[in-house]
Amino acid sequence: MVEWARTTLWRQGHLLTEEAATTLNLKSTHPRPVVAVISHDCDLAATPAKEPNVEVILGRLIDSPDGNFAHAKNARKLHIPFINENRKQQWIELIATEKSAVGKTELAAFVPRTDLSLDRAGHSTLQQWLARRYRRAAFPDAFENRLKENGLQEVLTDILKPLGEQIVAIFFDVDNGQEAVRTDPADTYALRVYIAYATEPDPVRAQAAAEEIRDKIETAFRQKLFEPTQQWKYIELCECIAVSDEALTYRQSGLFKQWHLEYLSLREDPPGPMLKS
Repeated sequence: MVEWARTTLWRQGHLLTEEAATTLNLKSTHPRPVVAVISHDCDLAATPAKEPNVEVILGRLIDSPDGNFAHAKNARKLHIPFINENRKQQWIELIATEKSAVGKTELAAFVPRTDLSLDRAGHSTLQQWLARRYRRAAFPDAFENRLKENGLQEVLTDILKPLGEQIVAIFFDVDNGQEAVRTDPADTYALRVYIAYATEPDPVRAQAAAEEIRDKIETAFRQKLFEPTQQWKYIELCECIAVSDEALTYRQSGLFKQWHLEYLSLREDPPGPMLKS
């Protein structure tokens, strides 16, 4: 039996060969299946006595991406480009619930696929997606209910669904992070929206898409919450900005909450059950 060594070839983002997946009984119902290693490199370097297993996730090859699942925007599903031997992109779909584990001593007998690999940007996206599973935005029920009751949740979903690869993320800043519980319609939540667009590979096209989304969001909020009375009710859209992923600061991205189409709500205090998404 081959021993697992600190110098193992396996790294996060590597793909198993078909032979390895079959031998290790990593069965998939997907057409064109793939199996990706998601354990961190530090855990892979650890001895089997400390870290006996390698985490993997099942996925499949796809012909083209759905922009809603690119850039780690969706915590449950990821569309991510791997690079093939001809330096062309081959898109792969990964699903968060299809994780498994294999013993290091069993995986040690195999080597990673060499025909598909992640570049630096892809590896970063994979890590962000894995972390986002456990760190997602949660908004107070009072804020969420105001979106729903005024039809804005459905409108936002329709606006954001055709995002495409050029939009990296949508950030909400509600009440500068305070998010108090509000009951009077005149006691409005102050909302700022930041639409982050990708500077690669086509910043002009991405900026145009972000500005189109900005205009649609501004129009929707004004029509629903301002124009009927000429006074903001429930939620005041104070600002809606299209910003490049290079201009958005690290501090801002940490303070603001990312809006997902399948977001989870922050329930009552003390916390109750989370809404299903």
